[in-house]
Amino acid sequence: MNDRDRHITDVIRSLREGEVVTYGDIAEVAGYPRMSRLVGRILATTEDDLPWWRVVNAAGRLVPGQELEQAALLRAEGATVTDGRVRRAPTGRFSRSRS
Repeated sequence: MNDRDRHITDVIRSLREGEVVTYGDIAEVAGYPRMSRLVGRILATTEDDLPWWRVVNAAGRLVPGQELEQAALLRAEGATVTDGRVRRAPTGRFSRSRS
């Protein structure tokens, strides 16, 4: 794994329970803005045990083909998921307290 991918996986590993963010948020925090597709590729191909369910697209949409599992994992952490989208989460981009 190269340094760029390692930075991205480190940011994903740092996500806390109930924190829901976007692929773009991860890319930006890791220092690679506008590389959200890379974040998705890493999540789709890594064998590392990462909290993948805490990452969604900018509209809050769940991972295609993984919607039921992802929704269940997010709900278990206090997120509100309806119609295949995160509507609210305890922390992160979809939290109520976010301004």
